Amino acid sequence: MATPIELDRTGALFKLDALDQAIQEFRQFYASPQLHKWINDVLPTLSSSWNLELAPLEQFVDLMETFCAGERLMYGLQFKPLVHITDGIWELKTADVRIFGWFQKKDCFIGAVADDATRIKKIDLYRGYANVTTKGFLEALDLDDPKYVPGDDPHAVVSNFDYS
Repeated sequence: MATPIELDRTGALFKLDALDQAIQEFRQFYASPQLHKWINDVLPTLSSSWNLELAPLEQFVDLMETFCAGERLMYGLQFKPLVHITDGIWELKTADVRIFGWFQKKDCFIGAVADDATRIKKIDLYRGYANVTTKGFLEALDLDDPKYVPGDDPHAVVSNFDYS
């Protein structure tokens, strides 16, 4: 069994450092090898399905900076950047990107898989990404217990957020 930091050292996880060195990190984001590869190889090739000014890569970078800096995540009526899926599995999202993972502890997200939001909806990949890919990675990962924060309360997994 190991911590996320130790798993980063072995290559089982990749810590994403989204912030300038002068900015204090309040939340951590770790990526599976599959997600890390997708971020580097696929995400830069995507374009916005909504014709937004920000490309999906820029949306992802903006979300990572907001998340890791501990800035308040806004939960509005129409768009929620953090959504509980099932049994400790959460989805971080932008307009064009969906990231599935879990919180190992409060403010420590481990992302297993991500994809283009339109593709996920069109092919109905939500259940597969949440229940198969993410849960499978969670169960196989040699992570210290408890491996995730149970429940569906956003207060238990993220500090500094609000419903608008």
